[in-house]
Amino acid sequence: RERMAASPKLLAVALGLALMAGSAVAFTSPLAARLRPALRGAARSAASRAASLGLSMQKSDKVTGQKFEEKDEKKNPGKRPGHSVAGGEEAAAPVSPEIEAQRKLIEEHQASCPKSTWAEEIRTIMAQKNGFATLSTMSKTLEGFPLGSIVGFATDDKGRPYFVFSSLSSHTQNLLSNPKASLCVTEPKFKGAADARVTLIGSVTKVADSDEEDKLRKSYMENHPGAYWAEFKDFNFFRMDKIEDVSFVGGFARAGSVTVDEYTAGEPDPLAAFADPVMNHMNADHTDALKDYVTYLVGVEGELDTCQMKRLDKYGFDVRVAKGSDSGIIRIPFPETVSERKGIKEAIVALSQKAAKAKAAKEA
Repeated sequence: RERMAASPKLLAVALGLALMAGSAVAFTSPLAARLRPALRGAARSAASRAASLGLSMQKSDKVTGQKFEEKDEKKNPGKRPGHSVAGGEEAAAPVSPEIEAQRKLIEEHQASCPKSTWAEEIRTIMAQKNGFATLSTMSKTLEGFPLGSIVGFATDDKGRPYFVFSSLSSHTQNLLSNPKASLCVTEPKFKGAADARVTLIGSVTKVADSDEEDKLRKSYMENHPGAYWAEFKDFNFFRMDKIEDVSFVGGFARAGSVTVDEYTAGEPDPLAAFADPVMNHMNADHTDALKDYVTYLVGVEGELDTCQMKRLDKYGFDVRVAKGSDSGIIRIPFPETVSERKGIKEAIVALSQKAAKAKAAKEA
């Protein structure tokens, strides 16, 4: 592959066009304002590329523009519509061969990366340590209106979220009156629309069995070590015992749902317990290595301001890259699937060796 000496603008355009083509690259920035002609011009050609990846761009009116939609019914059994790309009917601005070549390079690499199933990804997000999320309950005082509350949560072995609430809290009183609720959970390093979030809808009821409550208390305090209030007598445990719906947005062009049975049968990623220390270490001490992975293994050219690991699983990791106000999320796959802690270091060393070899070949 020839080295493409890209400007910061080229990097941003390539990332943006890769997203529009339905690749795994997630992209969010003010580019829509600065580079809208180039992005709109890519919409038509992106349709054929997206189809090959299991995505479609459906023609719509001038208000909603075009849409990415996940066509794989296993990933989107509810057939939820995709994200809107406004302005698809407007005249296309020309795209340089250099930008097109880099877009294809990034797109092809990202499309080939192995990834967790949606059920696995959702269960991993739900199993996060020290998790907090938005619980929406039906208000007792304003009938028909929801009340949103930020609450701590943990999950049991079936993936059912549970909580410890004060008897005085408004959401506690709401649930005792009407157990219908939703819980919106974001991935641990959530920053915006390019990142993953899950919403569970179901019935949240008080845990009546004292032995079960003691079991949940012990587990909750392992997940929330500072939650001393879990032992207060006027705090009680609640759980979403009956889950009715599981919806998922994994980033741009990744929206859908899994069935409750699929969610229950899913397993959190085996590396979830070790991911944070690894990512923190890489982000603190090895950002140059991360930049080399993005540049020499994926093909993103140009100087990057920041490059940070944001998610790690058995198949690889996601890196958030940024140049100025432009940013994107790039997937870096491991050479092979990793199932235990010691394998993470071996996989990262192998990536570094591969990147060094590619770098030397380009600079020769």
